[in-house]
Amino acid sequence: MGIRFEDIEKSYRVYARAQDRLWEWLTRRQRHRVHVALTGADFEVRSGETFGLIGENGAGKSTLLKIAAGTIAPTRGRVTREGRVAALLELGAGFHPEESGHDNIRFMAALHGLEGAAMEDFAARTTAFSELSPETLERPVKTYSSGMFMRLAFAAATAMDPETLIVDEALSVGDLHFQKKSLDRILQLRDRGATVLFCSHNLYQVRSLCQRAAWVHGGRIQALGETESVVTAYEAHERRRYAHLRADAPAAAPGPGPASAPAPTTAPLVKIACLSTQTRDGINPAQVESFQDLTLDIRVESYCADRFHIGFSIVRPDKDNVFCTSTQFQNPPRPLCGAGTHRLRVRFARLPLLSGEYLWSVYALDDSGLQVLDMAELIQPFTVLSQNHREAGLVWLDHEWLPTQ
Repeated sequence: MGIRFEDIEKSYRVYARAQDRLWEWLTRRQRHRVHVALTGADFEVRSGETFGLIGENGAGKSTLLKIAAGTIAPTRGRVTREGRVAALLELGAGFHPEESGHDNIRFMAALHGLEGAAMEDFAARTTAFSELSPETLERPVKTYSSGMFMRLAFAAATAMDPETLIVDEALSVGDLHFQKKSLDRILQLRDRGATVLFCSHNLYQVRSLCQRAAWVHGGRIQALGETESVVTAYEAHERRRYAHLRADAPAAAPGPGPASAPAPTTAPLVKIACLSTQTRDGINPAQVESFQDLTLDIRVESYCADRFHIGFSIVRPDKDNVFCTSTQFQNPPRPLCGAGTHRLRVRFARLPLLSGEYLWSVYALDDSGLQVLDMAELIQPFTVLSQNHREAGLVWLDHEWLPTQ
């Protein structure tokens, strides 16, 4: 058993004013309202499983993770954990802001019951993984940036080789190099048989990492099961919510149109240089006919010797994915490798898209396919016209009308 949640509920008393707590105690009259952050959570994260937790902000995910880690107690129900548990929740949680990084590392070791040589080994492994300089580790952690906090917190949380690791969105902080290093570390723990409870808004990572997942909505488990079915249900909900918000929103002034993603704070190891399409009508045509041959040409620049993958998707203006693939999905996978210019060409014979507006999104991914190194989203818009066909929808599905008796 990894982690077992048995009919978990967590509620909080909410007071309109701070003094109402005192008046409630003196008068024995209720002056609070009850906010139920989580209710009815009853499931098991199996031993050795990587389990995803998804949902919008405020759904109750962090509450569930804190209960799993033991940092808060449920109002009702019981949680059972197995083995050593390491949790990476709020950045800096468990650190004393006035103490140095070195002192906080030793404090974390003491909490794990380590002393003497074992404590020194823990400190050495944490320091090496964090890649923080000796000068930085001598400073009080209150002077650290969020990225430095994440480095130290993740390094300390995983230095014990925990049987269970709980991660809450922490990997969205920091530079690309350390994000990749942290994901690789999670993969190593998973391969060693550790139980991983992974909460993220990055659905691609959830799909790639997790065998099962749970979607939390309004404090309840809305869907639980195989990752693909749960993520698909959540995406459908988000599309409906997005369409509703868009319908209610006032008309916006016309802008410059979709553009590539903003540049990262550090230079990417792989950069998407160019994307173009070609049909019999020329290069980058604004209009394409259904069932016309189309060739996609992608050029990337690599500045390292590491292996990496390239993925792309055809997207509707409402951001719905029509089709997505990657060099990682080939059988066998075909990563690119080496510094320099790389060119990929993909041919769509008789492009089956029906009338509508479409765009391209391109991604450079690391060798695991989990870390995005560079991306260009919603670029190269084009229109498809089905001039000789009256069918409606997104794509043509080959079909045959059968005779009836």
